[in-house]
Amino acid sequence: MLWKFFRLVIGLLCGYLFVLSLAAIFPFSSGGFLGEFILNPFEYLAGAVALVFGMYALGGLIRDGGVAVIRAYKGNENSVPDIILAIACLGSFYLLLPLGAWQTAVFFVFCLLYGMMSFSSTEGTNES
Repeated sequence: MLWKFFRLVIGLLCGYLFVLSLAAIFPFSSGGFLGEFILNPFEYLAGAVALVFGMYALGGLIRDGGVAVIRAYKGNENSVPDIILAIACLGSFYLLLPLGAWQTAVFFVFCLLYGMMSFSSTEGTNES
């Protein structure tokens, strides 16, 4: 459980870094984007790395929350902590929203897609 809470914190920090690193390209134009990318490549690299790590951390929590909801619906297991962490994960996107709405939306979509792609039957495995 402590590991999952750590993943929530890491995902929130990576989301914060992702939103801050891509704040420079809000009025998007291809010339401005290429100019900023050439002049400040470290900022975009840091944003891409933060996106990947945050996607892994929060997407896994979304997947675990979905599995916990399905198990609770079937009556097999009471996984209230996993459901609470999944709701807290969704709340972390709400915290990032004032910093940049479209960056947070992109981050949320990537995390949700990763969580859905990794959604499989975890009955026999304990990978989180």
